[in-house]
Amino acid sequence: MVIYPLLISRISCRRGLSTSASTIYALSTAPGRAALGVIRLSGPRSQKILQRMTRSSKPLPPRTASLRRLYAPRVTTLAPTAEILDDALTLSFPAPKSYTGEDVVELHVHGGRAVVNAVMDAVCAYGRETEDEKTAIESGEVEAPVRYANPGEFTRRAYANFRMDLTEVEGVSGMIDAETETQRLAAISAAGGYIRRLYNSWQAELLEISALMAAIIDFSEEGYFDRSGSLFHDSIAQTSKLLSSIQKHSSQIERSEILLAGVKLALLGPPNAGKSSLLNLLARRDAAIVSTTPGTTRDVVEIGLELGGYKVVLTDTAGLRLTSTVGEVEAQGITRAKKASAEADVVVAVIPAVMEDHQWHKVVRDEILTLQQIGVDNNFDDYRMDQALLQEKKIIVALNKTDLLQDPELELPILINQISNELSIAEGHIFPISCMEGEGIDELMQYLVHSFEVLADLGSDVPIGASTRVQEIIRNDVVPSLQRFLEHAQDDDVVFASEEIRYAADAIGKITGQSTELEDVLGVVFSRFCVGK
Repeated sequence: MVIYPLLISRISCRRGLSTSASTIYALSTAPGRAALGVIRLSGPRSQKILQRMTRSSKPLPPRTASLRRLYAPRVTTLAPTAEILDDALTLSFPAPKSYTGEDVVELHVHGGRAVVNAVMDAVCAYGRETEDEKTAIESGEVEAPVRYANPGEFTRRAYANFRMDLTEVEGVSGMIDAETETQRLAAISAAGGYIRRLYNSWQAELLEISALMAAIIDFSEEGYFDRSGSLFHDSIAQTSKLLSSIQKHSSQIERSEILLAGVKLALLGPPNAGKSSLLNLLARRDAAIVSTTPGTTRDVVEIGLELGGYKVVLTDTAGLRLTSTVGEVEAQGITRAKKASAEADVVVAVIPAVMEDHQWHKVVRDEILTLQQIGVDNNFDDYRMDQALLQEKKIIVALNKTDLLQDPELELPILINQISNELSIAEGHIFPISCMEGEGIDELMQYLVHSFEVLADLGSDVPIGASTRVQEIIRNDVVPSLQRFLEHAQDDDVVFASEEIRYAADAIGKITGQSTELEDVLGVVFSRFCVGK
């Protein structure tokens, strides 16, 4: 085992954010006419402003909703009711048990523009005391003692006051932006602190390993510490197990990204097969023009919608047929249709059960077979398909216009068997539907939702939402550092292995905004090992 003197430099990476002496306020609900408007205050003057607005001689009960009358700071008319602003539900959250860690006040007022503006003007006026201007001039203070909040400033103060870490901050943003149930579940895991606790447990485990390595290096020369090397081998096993957990987590983030960004679903088929009709049924609105004239859709029509709690980017494409029989514009549409189907995660081939013109048959069949093949170029305008996407692509057949069959019970099994053989698609992936009568649509939608679940392959795990920043740190810093640790450990190079563990712990600290320091490592050393006892 190679032993070198350990050089540990003090890392002092603080958050660098100090809570301002100013009190901020803002309208926390959407502006405009509404039933309610919530005005939030945070800062040292919040409680005093609330007392002055409600003309209360003592602070309001903490964390208890109470109906109070709000009064204006001055009366500009002779009307006796002019001093009354509104009857509001008020809430007081004394520091540090509040969203920002400061004194926080919430005023739930009626949502009219005039009411909201009048209350916010009163907040600003009540917050400015007589001596404020003089004090500001003498001290050189530029920032107003009470001012309107900057974007995200409430959450920034929460982070500065250690009420949340960076993963929770990003989770709050995800909760606000969530449009589907899947996105909500992913955001709540971050905003609710699950991700923070997971990453903190990783960092604590890395600190323990780092402390163990420091002890091995510093005290092995004494001849009595880790003479057999068992502690070093234990740290290797522990790191290997941790690396496996982090890689699994990273893989879960990547799989979740498919669902969070939106599953790409493309409708493919011949002209006048009912693709646009199916799109309208799935979207529950007339998003695409429907006509009996072939070639109505000449460009890619793309809409976003929610299916079964999943975000879906649904694409309607031009009907596939021989380009030699169509004009230049429709030919370009067919090329784009092929490209859209190649890029999609799930392709629904809409094939009519009854159709007189069979020229499209070979074109559609060849295109679907091409999508199923690995390593085959789709031959459209220098575009090359991602073979990994091809391998995971799900192809489903919607056998439309079954209402036109004379004897569906007799004809459908024959058609399904024929399509299954020709397109190499299992009969269980072929769904008879009628866009005209709405038959079979629910079964098709249920199978699509099941396909989205299989596509993400999350099993019983909930989707994990992680920003690009977090993904890059895990992929480029944490995982490589732990892999290099194991490489150095194989050569019995304790010093370099120890440095890699410290790098990994610091990288996780960058994710949460809580970097490690020398004292963190030393604390574990002396608490766990009792060296020099």
